[in-house]
Amino acid sequence: MKKSLYTLLLLALVGQLSAQTLFTVGEKAVSVDEFLYVYGKNKDIGNQIDPKTPEEYLGLYIAFKRKVAEAEALGRDTVPAFLTEYNTYYRQLLKPYLTDKAVDDNIVKEAYARMATDVRAAHIMLDLPENALPEDTAKVYKQIMAIRDRLNRGESFETIAKQQSTDTYSAVNGGDLGYFNVFNMVYPFETACYSASVGQVVGPVRTQFGYHLIKVLDKRPARYRMTAAHILLLDTEDRPNPEAAKKIQDLYKSLQAGEDFNALARKHSQDQSSLSRGGQLPAFGLNQMLPEFESAAFDLENDGDFSEPFQTKLGWHIVKRISREDVPSFERVQGELTGKIRRDERSNASRQAFLARLRTDYQVVVNEDALNQVLKALEKGKSTAKMTKAVVTWTPMSGNSVMLTQAEFAKRAIDAEVRRLTSLNLNANNVSKVDPVLAYGVLQPSIDGQLMAEAEYRLPLENSTFRFLSQEYREGILVFDLTRERVWDAASQDSAQLANFFAAFQPEYQWNNRYSGSVFTTDNEKVAKKVADQLRRGVPAEKVMRVLNSKDPLTVSAQDYTLLEAGSTTLNPKQALLVNAGLQGQAVTGPNPDAEGGYVVVFIMESIPAGPKALADCRGQVITDLQKALEEQWLEYLGQTYPLYLDQAVWTAIQNKL
Repeated sequence: MKKSLYTLLLLALVGQLSAQTLFTVGEKAVSVDEFLYVYGKNKDIGNQIDPKTPEEYLGLYIAFKRKVAEAEALGRDTVPAFLTEYNTYYRQLLKPYLTDKAVDDNIVKEAYARMATDVRAAHIMLDLPENALPEDTAKVYKQIMAIRDRLNRGESFETIAKQQSTDTYSAVNGGDLGYFNVFNMVYPFETACYSASVGQVVGPVRTQFGYHLIKVLDKRPARYRMTAAHILLLDTEDRPNPEAAKKIQDLYKSLQAGEDFNALARKHSQDQSSLSRGGQLPAFGLNQMLPEFESAAFDLENDGDFSEPFQTKLGWHIVKRISREDVPSFERVQGELTGKIRRDERSNASRQAFLARLRTDYQVVVNEDALNQVLKALEKGKSTAKMTKAVVTWTPMSGNSVMLTQAEFAKRAIDAEVRRLTSLNLNANNVSKVDPVLAYGVLQPSIDGQLMAEAEYRLPLENSTFRFLSQEYREGILVFDLTRERVWDAASQDSAQLANFFAAFQPEYQWNNRYSGSVFTTDNEKVAKKVADQLRRGVPAEKVMRVLNSKDPLTVSAQDYTLLEAGSTTLNPKQALLVNAGLQGQAVTGPNPDAEGGYVVVFIMESIPAGPKALADCRGQVITDLQKALEEQWLEYLGQTYPLYLDQAVWTAIQNKL
């Protein structure tokens, strides 16, 4: 109790310090911590393009906060569309804070380390439902431990697996599962195998399927990826080919004599899918080919090596190694591993680690006696309405130490049974009896749900980074929507206002002189002089080109340009030549040497003097200018409506942090 009071007092003191107000706009206060968080996060954004001093950034944030105050005063934070959008973002923001980040990082690194090794293991399994009752779990555990004792006394693992393992698929092979790599087995099973030594028996290991005793048979460097080609002669049990064995030997001798593998594959292989590629197969890895084929391919030491003939259930093969890829660097596969982990059981590991910490922090206790009472009542269909004992207790921030009563637990169990019956199209009316296994399965999700809800509630109160981040999203959405309405859409969609603004500021929207014409280039000075002479004599430009290029179409080239504006900053060198010639008032300029060692002639076809633009000519610029004007008017109104108070002493005190 004393510790709890101390913690609350400490939190209150920290809160007072961090809540020191830097400024207010209207009644909206902004703390020092909030400003430092936002400034630190955003100060370098666009710093190379438009750097801001701390004072300038303060001004921007004051304006932003005034817009937030206006949005809230208008009730924009209660609009359903806003609430839906913000809640969607908020749920996404929560995720990384409600897991154990260290566990996440370690799981990715662990998966990468395991990629380097293939493991072969055998197991003995006894079935047990994932949500089995404690007494059923104890019963199966006792059975698996009895088997463990037999193994310790020297009995054969293979024999017991054949006799007692409930995994009938592997039992016939003495429990042998073959080789596997990371992600091929459920996570607890995989972890046990990679943690054990060759020959070691480990367990019992609990998985969603039951209890396992595991014997690691072998470990080897991973067969990551292989590209190979093969020659296949079909010889199956259903369609035997007596000639295949002899013919494959003949082909092998031809390869030894130096004949080309691709040519022989195209001519003789009976694998139609790889025939056109000289027998080449898609890249493959562990357990993606028949075992004999995989072993033959991965046993080849060098690219270009080919195997002796070998037989599979498909027939006779010769395989050639084209390339072998070892496990890539961590950086190359980190993204792929992360994606696989999200779809794998281990994705829940960080959440479970987080929940385990919460169970300790919030002092969760399950009352087994109270739980068993309600389970027995549910099994017999008895009323639980008057069962008031606490099944689960804890220490939430609200101070209510009872998380779940017997009656509440019973209701959740009955609801689960109703859902199950409904999904099976069975009668779900007046349900009172619930199988204890199903009922027990409701307990942990109920506890986890309460723990996560409590953690979500506490997060913005205890974690200032999350509090400011979620506030940033909330206020950003509010300001974006209101600014779009008041400024952006008002300028771009109100045609009458746009036209009036354009008319009022018409002198600011003017064309400079504009020119249309052609720039002729050639490597020959004499040809350039002919171009200029003929253009000055009034010969059309198209005819000049046609005559001079009659023998060699590359003698002269020309680029045509339309309405290039003097003073434009986007002109390329040839466009600039044309504009400069137009400004000189000459119809034909040149020939003049160019930077590439040739000659240029500039011909001006049309000159349009400076004059006013039509709205259609500069609509984009007018919209931008109107938006700027509307923004300035709006900020002036906001400044009057939400007056600023800046604590100058506090501002001076935090300068060394900016």
